[in-house]
Amino acid sequence: MIGRLLVCAAGAFLSIGLLIPAVPRYVTGPLGQQAGMVGVSLTVTAVAGVLARPLAGRVADRAGRRTALCAGALLLSGTSLALLAVGQLPLFLVLRGVAGIGEALAYVGLATLASDHRRPGAAINHFSVAINAGLLTGPVIAETLYAASGFAAVWVTAAAVALGSAALGLTLPKTMSPDTESASPDTESASPDTESASPDTESASPDPGTRRARLYHTSALRPGFGYLASVWGYTAISAFLPLHLAALGGSGGLHFLVYGGVLVAIRLAGYRLLATAAPTRLAVTSLLLTGTGSILLAAWSSPAGTWCAIALIGAGQGLGLPSFLRMAVHGLPARERGSAVATTTAFFDIGFLTAALALGALADRFGLAGGFALAGVVSAAGALLFLPVRHHEHEGAPLDRSPR
Repeated sequence: MIGRLLVCAAGAFLSIGLLIPAVPRYVTGPLGQQAGMVGVSLTVTAVAGVLARPLAGRVADRAGRRTALCAGALLLSGTSLALLAVGQLPLFLVLRGVAGIGEALAYVGLATLASDHRRPGAAINHFSVAINAGLLTGPVIAETLYAASGFAAVWVTAAAVALGSAALGLTLPKTMSPDTESASPDTESASPDTESASPDTESASPDPGTRRARLYHTSALRPGFGYLASVWGYTAISAFLPLHLAALGGSGGLHFLVYGGVLVAIRLAGYRLLATAAPTRLAVTSLLLTGTGSILLAAWSSPAGTWCAIALIGAGQGLGLPSFLRMAVHGLPARERGSAVATTTAFFDIGFLTAALALGALADRFGLAGGFALAGVVSAAGALLFLPVRHHEHEGAPLDRSPR
C-alpha cells in the first residue's frame, strides 16, 4: 500500500511541478501581462490553498483520505486541461485558484494517509521524498515538452499525470487498515522492534454522533509556526536567489539542483533518524541550519558563500517537514489527523506569502542582503518554539527495521 501511496504523491506533485516554469512564461507570453502579474497568479493559488486547507482536513477526517486525494487530483487534472482553452486573464486566475484548492486536498489526503501508517515516521519521510521528486523533476520535463511542442504539451501532460494519480488513488483505502495502522504515531512500545496499537484508534470516517472533525487543530499550531519560520528561509532562496546570483554574474539552474539534491539526500540517507529521533530536536536543528544559511547569504556575498548557504538551507529543509508533521499528529486518533496535517501545512502558504512580501519590501530598501538577513533571523528564532527540549521525552517512533 505504501508503494502506491508514494506513486500517487509523486504523480500529483509532478503535475504541479510541470506548471512551475510554464505558468510564468504563459502569463508574460500568450496572456500579454507584465511580470508583476506572475506574482498575482502565484498569490491567487497560495491564498486559495490556505483557505481550502481546513476544508481538506475535514474531508480527510470525515469522508476519508482517499476521497480528499482523488478529489484534489481530479481538480488538478481538470484545471490543467482547461488551460488549453484559456485566452483571458480572469479565467486563468480562476483556474489557478481552483488548482490551489486541488493541491490542498491532494496534499492533505496523501499526508494523512502517510501519518496513519504503522510506522508513521518512516512513511511521512518517504512521502516527503516522493513529493519533492515530483516537484524537482517537473520543471525539467516541462522545459523539454515546451521546447518540443509548446504549452499544449505541458498542459496535457500535467492533466494526464494528475488523472493517473486520481485513478491509482481509488485503489487506496479511506485510511490504513487495522492490521497496518498505528493510531498513535510515534508511540513508544515495549519492544524496540515493534509498535503497539493504541486503544483510541478510530476510522477516518467516524460514525454519526462522534465528535465532529475539526477545521483546525490546536496541537498543530506549534509545529505550524515552526514550519512558517522555516519557510522564510526557503522563500529567501526560491524567490530571491536568482536576483542574488545575477548580481554575482551567474545563473540559478545548478544552484537549485544542488539545493534539491541536498534536501532529498538528507531525507533518504537519514530516513532512520527522521523516523525515530525526537521531532523537537530535529525541528530545532532544521531551523538553525536554515537560519544560518540565510544569514550566510547576507554576510558572505560570493559564489563560495552562496554554495555553502544553499547546502545549509537544503539540509535544514530536508529535516524540517517530516519533523513538523510528526509533531502535529503525535498521539492523535485517526479522526483528527487530517485536521492536524491541514493546519500544519497551511502555514507553508502563509509563510511563503508573508515572507515574499516582507523580504521584497526590505530588499527594495536595504538590498538583497537585508532580506536574507531577516529571513535568517526569523528561521533561527523559530527554534525558540521548541526549547528547552526535555530529555525525558521520547517523541520518536521505535527503530524501523523493515526493509526499504
